[in-house]
Amino acid sequence: MTKRILFLISDTGGGHRSGALAIGAALDQIKGEDRFEWRIEDIGNHCSFPLSQLGPAYSAALRYAPPVYGALFHATNGRRRFKSLVRFCEPLYRERLRGVFLSYRPDVIVSVHPLLNHASLRARADARLRVPIVTVVTDLGRVHESWLNPEVDAVVVPAKEVAQRALERGIPRDRLFRLGHPVHPKFEDVAASKEEIRAQLGLPKDATVALLMAGGEGGGKLFPTTLALAKSRIPLHLVVVCGRNEPLRERLEELAPSLSAPMTILGFRDDVPALMRASDILVTKAGPGAIAEASVSELPVVVYDYVPGQEQGNLKYVRSNGIGLVALTTRGVVAAVRRIVTNPAFREQMRAHEAELAPRGASRRIAELIATTAQEGMVPGTLPFAAVS
Repeated sequence: MTKRILFLISDTGGGHRSGALAIGAALDQIKGEDRFEWRIEDIGNHCSFPLSQLGPAYSAALRYAPPVYGALFHATNGRRRFKSLVRFCEPLYRERLRGVFLSYRPDVIVSVHPLLNHASLRARADARLRVPIVTVVTDLGRVHESWLNPEVDAVVVPAKEVAQRALERGIPRDRLFRLGHPVHPKFEDVAASKEEIRAQLGLPKDATVALLMAGGEGGGKLFPTTLALAKSRIPLHLVVVCGRNEPLRERLEELAPSLSAPMTILGFRDDVPALMRASDILVTKAGPGAIAEASVSELPVVVYDYVPGQEQGNLKYVRSNGIGLVALTTRGVVAAVRRIVTNPAFREQMRAHEAELAPRGASRRIAELIATTAQEGMVPGTLPFAAVS
């Protein structure tokens, strides 16, 4: 029998789609009599203006006015304030989202975006469907109010900080599942050794490799951070992933011959699991996906930038769990990288914390919960899906 899973996202950043793809890949690996068909819907494509422009507006806000985005995040982060936002937005999506549900007829609806939990409940009621709704939280720390709706059938959280926040906001314990961050199974399935991967990628065998990333768009402070490390005289080989930012890639390729640190400059890549396994340290913005992927890869992190409001809790998550350092200036990044590179014991301590913090198999555990929910028509309340105690 075929069971249908509908993932609801909005392409405001790449983390929500990445989380859905990770769970979908894990669903594809489940063996048994039932087949799990899944589909990702960017709800922005089904909304009226201005919500139809949510993705482009998000990208523009982060590129040109991050403080404005941060102010909006905080302004809506409260029960009454967020309810007012929901009342304003409902007419822009409600009817069209109902149509998506009726046309696909899913067995489980999975929200992987904070703004879609309330929307899903209302559209489900409009469609008169008795379908479980599962929220998969992909942020870390004290997440936004919009993630946590006590009326959904299950809330999957990635970490204890989020679990505590969920309990504070009224999520029943028997609907709360701490299963980890949905990291794509390919991050766990890298079989080659570091030496083999470096040989395949053309990286030096014995160098200390620092991997620099800034998400799929390759923006923000990636350029000045790269230059600061390249001029620092720390014995490093830099691997810089520029994503879709071709001007940045071209600029670095032009400058690279004049810089003291050897550098491998890359564009958008789909082999990030191998790149992480080949590296000794990750220098990144505070995206929850990158932090979780680094933890699975046991790769110490230096966080050099963050999205105001949305990713601020991720900074505390990195600090409090001892998996890396936060350095929000170029001088601080150089000092943090030097500290990690010159102190092997400190580096190994961070790796040990990551191994403890992010046990493998999160996306597979989440997929099993969703699959069982689809088969039974309700969220299971027994092992192996024990609710938060």
